[in-house]
Amino acid sequence: MRMTRKVKIFSTVALLFVLVNGYLLLKDNDIIMKNYYINNVQFAVADYHEKVLETDAVVAAKQEHFIAAPVQSISEVLVTQGQSVSLLTELAIYKPEEAEREITRLETDRDAYENELSELERIVSDLQNESNNSSPSTATDSTTLGDNDIWNINLTLELGIEQNTPTAEGIAIIQRSIAETERQITILDSMISQLSNNNSLTTPVDGIVKEIVLEGDSIIFQIQSLEKKFVAYVKHEDWKEIEIGQKASVILNEGKEDELIIDGDVLEKQQIPVRDSIAFNEMKKNDKVKPDDTVYEVSIEPTDLLTETPIGILADATITTFEVNDSFQVNENWLVKYEQDNTENLIYAVGEDGKTRLEPVDLLFKHKAEIEQDEFMYGEPVEDTVDEGVIEEEAVVTEPRIRTVELEDSKNEDTVKDKDLEDTAVFTAPIAPQQIFIDGDEKNLFAPTFRPYPLRTFEWTYVDATWKEALWYLIK
Repeated sequence: MRMTRKVKIFSTVALLFVLVNGYLLLKDNDIIMKNYYINNVQFAVADYHEKVLETDAVVAAKQEHFIAAPVQSISEVLVTQGQSVSLLTELAIYKPEEAEREITRLETDRDAYENELSELERIVSDLQNESNNSSPSTATDSTTLGDNDIWNINLTLELGIEQNTPTAEGIAIIQRSIAETERQITILDSMISQLSNNNSLTTPVDGIVKEIVLEGDSIIFQIQSLEKKFVAYVKHEDWKEIEIGQKASVILNEGKEDELIIDGDVLEKQQIPVRDSIAFNEMKKNDKVKPDDTVYEVSIEPTDLLTETPIGILADATITTFEVNDSFQVNENWLVKYEQDNTENLIYAVGEDGKTRLEPVDLLFKHKAEIEQDEFMYGEPVEDTVDEGVIEEEAVVTEPRIRTVELEDSKNEDTVKDKDLEDTAVFTAPIAPQQIFIDGDEKNLFAPTFRPYPLRTFEWTYVDATWKEALWYLIK
């Protein structure tokens, strides 16, 4: 049957209407606002988040003391290499005629330490005054500290205070140096006292005689303290994020019956790449560091003295390099930027009106992280069943808790661990409570959103309470 002219015209107009309407709806930057089905969502729940560096560590002596004396001044050596010694144990006996001369030398050294202590205390006082009169991020200019160029060089090289170091960090470093200087003065006082009383050279700590070395005209006793520390070796990118005083945790004998978890904090970070030491050689022997890697030593001071733990035992250490309260975390690809402005980070969110919007965020850090389960949704798309068109319930995955995983070692267990890692971002933002984040796929702003099933799990306890309230209302 042939179509009439009127039917043809009507069909053509209807087809054009459908095509134009479909084009307006589906083209990019369409002028007709379409609804967005949101299937990848996360409740904006502010929480505490931290960035944690996991690395290998080894037990080492907390301090090593080098006690030297002129060979010609010593009449007898009283200890041997490897011997355990207690505080003020006699190491050697001076010849009577040499003891007085040695006392004079030690008193000169003591005066030098007193001058250094006075200068360090003055610098800390100046920095604290500067910090009180400026913002917390003020940087320390090492070229302005001290009274002469020699001091400035020593301050930079020995204390590790470089130009633009944050003032608070500079104060912490110098205060540690003050404590060490005070300890050296105490040691010298003890040595002077022992020489005056019985002409003996004594050890300043409980420890072990690691070595006795003849070097030139001197005899040197190297004493390792019984107090221990943990030593880790990190690459430069991780080293930059580590600061003295950051909290740390170390596990000894992980997975064994005598497993021990020890808290601590970062004691020091070396400025010079590691080349050789007992701890470093132990790590190389166990393939924890590669001989050709450029790594830096970081020391962790434990809360436990570890007097019964031998030097050289391997451990697993974590250092918290960043921690923040009232922050959010999402997959990194959820953050977006305006094409014309590549500096500000934003995230799509659903407002109280149910429409899409872009919220600015203050990005704190990104890293490879493991997503752990919690009580909040971390949405996955729904799937259609075959033929029946029945929508399965959404798989509920939860708000992530971020944990850094060390990736340097290429062992099999690390390879398996890599599969669970995601690129993750942690940020702060002025977000209203219970607002919803949505993924970073491009969307029109202020477009309506919909979801065919609730975001939260159905709670019978809430329904039960509602029916009780309704029944009580009817009875009254």
